Amino acid sequence: MTDAHKNNLNLHLAVSVPEHEPRESDPHYHLFNQAKARIKAAGLWKCVINDDFCSGGPELHHSHIEFSQINNMDPAKVEQAFGVHFTNDEDFQNWIESPGNLEVLCEAHHRTRYGIHEIPAPLWETFRYRKAGTAAAAEVVTQKELGK
Repeated sequence: MTDAHKNNLNLHLAVSVPEHEPRESDPHYHLFNQAKARIKAAGLWKCVINDDFCSGGPELHHSHIEFSQINNMDPAKVEQAFGVHFTNDEDFQNWIESPGNLEVLCEAHHRTRYGIHEIPAPLWETFRYRKAGTAAAAEVVTQKELGK
């Protein structure tokens, strides 16, 4: 039996964000807002994680392909991965802003120390199935919190 333990992981990433239009001027942004309205109307405007770490208001997260990365994506690979079919680039752009690529996360699970944008995916995915009251597989801590 391996005793419970914590490890510190220093993670430095070089993130490449291609040139892209600001969200508000993107011609497909209205589709994002329409999806948001449908999700709210269906009574699903709450964090899909729904655990004891939830805090802050609900936000929509691009769950498979982040908006800023769409210009670097190969639509044929996306079709194969998700079993969808795009007849043109417009179909692909529409899918990016559809519920197939969106999920509701609270602020904590989206952009904070417990957020999908902060924690490596294999560790963050465990939030989906974690028992309430147990330790998170990972959380972001500051240098000050580490006592260094």
